[in-house]
Amino acid sequence: MTLHSYHFYVEQGLPQTRVWLWVYDEQLRAMFDQVVLAEYRCCYDRQTHQVRDIHDGVFYDTPFTSPQGLLIPLDPQDAEVVKRPPRVKKQPIKSLFHKQLVLFEQVLTA
Repeated sequence: MTLHSYHFYVEQGLPQTRVWLWVYDEQLRAMFDQVVLAEYRCCYDRQTHQVRDIHDGVFYDTPFTSPQGLLIPLDPQDAEVVKRPPRVKKQPIKSLFHKQLVLFEQVLTA
């Protein structure tokens, strides 16, 4: 799951599925079909309306686990919250071709 620039674990059995995210005080809750998938502690900035930090996940057994087993089982307690660095806005490239350059200059001879 991605929220702003944070990636965090919700449930491996729901790939590419929209889930509800609820932020209340210092709690972020992920739900699907009225089932709580995961809860995290978070810091929510009321002025910017953005989550500033996500940590300390608690994961629940759900009926949505993947029917396909994993080669290396993932222990949800080992899931890490990862924050992407902020995107750097690309500076527009200044065009060198805004003015036509002269290939040959004509010289008048008398």
